[in-house]
Amino acid sequence: MSDFNGDIPGFQILSRLGTGGMSHVWKALDLKNDRLVALKILNKEYSSDAAEIQRFKQEEQTLEKIHHPGIVRSYGFGYASGSWYYAMEYVDGYDFYSLIRRKQHLPESDCLLICESISSALHYAWNDYGVVHCDIKPENILINKEGVVKLADLGLCRIFRPEAASLRGSSPEFVIGTPDYISPEQIYGDVELDCRADIYSLAATLYRLASGRFLYPNMEQEDKLRSHCDENAQAKDPRIYHPELSDGFVRLLEAMLVKNREGRVKSWADVYEMCMDIERGLTFKARRSPDVSSLRIDLSIR
Repeated sequence: MSDFNGDIPGFQILSRLGTGGMSHVWKALDLKNDRLVALKILNKEYSSDAAEIQRFKQEEQTLEKIHHPGIVRSYGFGYASGSWYYAMEYVDGYDFYSLIRRKQHLPESDCLLICESISSALHYAWNDYGVVHCDIKPENILINKEGVVKLADLGLCRIFRPEAASLRGSSPEFVIGTPDYISPEQIYGDVELDCRADIYSLAATLYRLASGRFLYPNMEQEDKLRSHCDENAQAKDPRIYHPELSDGFVRLLEAMLVKNREGRVKSWADVYEMCMDIERGLTFKARRSPDVSSLRIDLSIR
């Protein structure tokens, strides 16, 4: 435990679960409630940074408000041994990044289940609390031993503010998100983010899970960011890699990956309904504005 040498009163730290740029997550026993938890501990070099402490607190407070079986819960925030921390639900299972490293890709049926689960969870988080996750990726999607899919890590989340929705500003000094899955509007940084940013990122994640490939593979970080924004940059049809993927599934990804968010699927309810249509063998019309014609998956590249 070289990254944390102190004690958190009321918890017995057992093992490290994960490492991030600003924090570590540990498996621990909550002695008061006799349950396993995940302790997220802010790295000590940030424990005197007021902005990072506030961000960390906001993350915990957002999680604590949201009670949904598809989103990892928080149990409380504290400070001990020179470090800020919070305890959250321990998911006895694995994340999908670990799974695809072993299996290379997932069948369409599993991808649809993930899409339905995340859509349901974020429909609740968005409609009731205005939460935009901002960092959906395989590492942040977990599944427990009962087969329940859960979304974790709201460390980059934003709360939508209607009064700021029409504001425009300069591009940010740094991009908030993960380059392989980030939405174009997160890169531009000139609009208030809404649920459509997460819809794009979930589609990029599903593309990775279903095809075993990134949307824009073998690129440097700056080139990936540029490709997400470039209307002429098109991802390959994932059926190149796995011909068994259905036309409906590919068109679902297409509808979610429109780069101009005005033409993208507009709501989590629409995403969920399209998943259900695919499972029922029905066709659907992508929920896009008629004046937005650019396709993000080039169906001719086979």
